[in-house]
Amino acid sequence: MTRHKRLLLIVGAIALVLAVVRPPRPHADLAILTHRVGDTAPQQVHAAIDLGILAISVLVTWSRQIAH
Repeated sequence: MTRHKRLLLIVGAIALVLAVVRPPRPHADLAILTHRVGDTAPQQVHAAIDLGILAISVLVTWSRQIAH
């Protein structure tokens, strides 16, 4: 095995180990729940942004009676 192939194999193995063992990235979950308790079908907006190093998820709910 040539030196170039051996180096490529080692780098590939290290990349595989890092991909498997890497800790999960930070994730922020924001929930703004303003719907009434008895509302079985509240209105909602759910958005998610993933920047690669940080992920943000936002959920906003409201009752139709409150909105009118």
